[in-house]
Amino acid sequence: GGAGFIGRHVVAEVMRRGGSVRVLDNFACAHPRSLDAFTNHRKFLGISRTDVTDQATVSREAAEVDVIYHLAADVSVGASVRDPTTATRVNVLGTLAVAEAARCGDLRLVLVSTCHVYAAADEPLDEASATLPTSPYAASKLAGEVIAQSYLATYGLRLTTVRPFNVYGPWQRSDAEGGVVARFVSRDISGQTLNVHGGGRQTRDFVYVDDCARGIVDAAIEPAVGSVINLATGRETSIDGLARLVSGDSKRVQHVVHPHPEAEVARYVGNSRLALDQLGWEPAVSLV
Repeated sequence: GGAGFIGRHVVAEVMRRGGSVRVLDNFACAHPRSLDAFTNHRKFLGISRTDVTDQATVSREAAEVDVIYHLAADVSVGASVRDPTTATRVNVLGTLAVAEAARCGDLRLVLVSTCHVYAAADEPLDEASATLPTSPYAASKLAGEVIAQSYLATYGLRLTTVRPFNVYGPWQRSDAEGGVVARFVSRDISGQTLNVHGGGRQTRDFVYVDDCARGIVDAAIEPAVGSVINLATGRETSIDGLARLVSGDSKRVQHVVHPHPEAEVARYVGNSRLALDQLGWEPAVSLV
């Protein structure tokens, strides 16, 4: 998943720290030019265009590496509601293929999951908070976590799972399957109305992508093996408030029917104290 939105920034962060990177991606969701800037970088070892569920290729490409950062996923909640089979295949079988490659090669694995595995709560969510997926996407990500954790218990896989909250920033898709920040900014630039699904009172904890990438790379340290770690700011913003922040004009904010209300969660805000304690990580960039 190294050519995807977060993956691209993880690639940059690893090389910034002096590491070499090989990318596996099928480019189904990635911008085709997302990695062009790294083509001639001496630490960039190239791209293998392959599906993450291709066990043989994943294992072959993982040979002689130290760490796998697993970000390959079908990431759209809406798409998973329309087509749950694809999300399940990619997110469950793909994670199985990666875990098996890591097991066979005795590799360090950082699994990138999502805050969507959590149930809504009245207080900031920590890693012990209840999980209750409300979409096939969230369910498939939690299933992937369980598979990887079984490899930790059974085979001693050196696994750390990170759960980023709502990530935004450069290279994020701005179409219907992209992030809400990217969609709002794109529509604002083009002079269109900003469409808020439902009442807009639902809240999210927005994490800047460079902060997220830094936390993911930080999570590869050995003392974090066995941990599940949130990457969050601890600050929540309503979707209606975000739209007004971006547009600066409430008249350009339009409330529309939610396309998949059954998969909506009223509140997401995270507690990232464990990330600070174990990784020394805390967000550097604020949404406002």
